[in-house]
Amino acid sequence: MIGLSSKDLNELLKAEIAVSAVKEAFKLHYQKKILQPQRLVMTIKGNWWGLMPSSTDYSFVTKIVNVIPKNKDKGLPSVQGIVILMSPDTGEPLAIMDGTTLTAIRTAAASILSTEIVMKTRSIGNLGIIGAGTEAYYHAKLSLEYFKIQKLLVSARKSHFELAKSMGGEAVDLDTLLKNSDVIFSTTSSSTPVVLGRYLKDTFHVASIGAHTPDAREIDDETIVKIRSYLVDSLEAVSKESGDYIIPSQKGLLKNKVIKEIGEIIDKGLEVERPSIFKTVGISAEDNITAYVAYQEAIKKGIGINVSI
Repeated sequence: MIGLSSKDLNELLKAEIAVSAVKEAFKLHYQKKILQPQRLVMTIKGNWWGLMPSSTDYSFVTKIVNVIPKNKDKGLPSVQGIVILMSPDTGEPLAIMDGTTLTAIRTAAASILSTEIVMKTRSIGNLGIIGAGTEAYYHAKLSLEYFKIQKLLVSARKSHFELAKSMGGEAVDLDTLLKNSDVIFSTTSSSTPVVLGRYLKDTFHVASIGAHTPDAREIDDETIVKIRSYLVDSLEAVSKESGDYIIPSQKGLLKNKVIKEIGEIIDKGLEVERPSIFKTVGISAEDNITAYVAYQEAIKKGIGINVSI
């Protein structure tokens, strides 16, 4: 068994490889070629914890992950996790890897994939990132590798000046970001909307990775009213877990919208109209394929340390 650190995963999972991995994951998920039971969710000391298992013909993966917002005050990532990869044939452990970094990379890759599908190009105009934590960092890092971007705008309650400077972007207030961005990645732990429709351009794409509980929202009703297409990673998951889908649905705001899983769009080569939203709560299929790809790359390149148990 090998151990893959955060540094290892950063070296192994460049943007092109990570996006390709999640694309395959979503396609296999839609084709029902990944066994993926609903994740076990627990609240521990007021924080969200999840256990996410899945299997394919060549990989069994389980991830233990949590979201602890107060970690930011301690200088720690708000998302922590560990991933275990095992052989479905022999049952032997193949790899253990940093789940925090794997989650951040595969989540950013999913947002990037949704953007490429909707924009139909890698030249995407102005990219706005809301948030300044680990997810915001990886969304910026991988986007700059993958896309041609005119201007990177970053807004958050704090720390966005540092993130913007490190990425060659511009730190701005939220209203400015919303008014000037063609694509918006919302990566917050906010329970109230930060994507406000009254400020948005006529044509936009929003990828939202926060608001993963039924009563939390990153996207307001006005944004929902404006969109033509609502893309999701898993319709079953978002309809049970995310207030950004549950509440607008209960209000009848999703009537006459095109609602599709991203895997179906990939599998069938469907066209997607903007304005659009991609809502992801994260599915274990992404972890499975991304972890397996990282393991294959590590073996090929001789990266990682041998671990005995």
